[in-house]
Amino acid sequence: MTSKSEKEHYAKLARLGCVLCAYLGYDTEGQGVELHHVRRYGQKRSLSPILPLCAEHHRGNTGVHGYGTKQFERVYRISYEELLQKVEDRLNASS
Repeated sequence: MTSKSEKEHYAKLARLGCVLCAYLGYDTEGQGVELHHVRRYGQKRSLSPILPLCAEHHRGNTGVHGYGTKQFERVYRISYEELLQKVEDRLNASS
């Protein structure tokens, strides 16, 4: 079950738009996103950091679920960790 604070955090992430589109220089204003949980070494999904991604970059052919993690990072020349830092930076800037 999702707590009120988790729902609020997810809403903040969704308002950011796709972090990869922003990195690539695309307009993310009003863009819908899907939340991708970045699991680390057996970590529970609910405790995983989250990347807000558009549908294509999440589950499309050129997205993380289409490419797989390693190819996704290689194609876009950015790691999950760098994208997570960009999310954190954008959250801090919007506070």
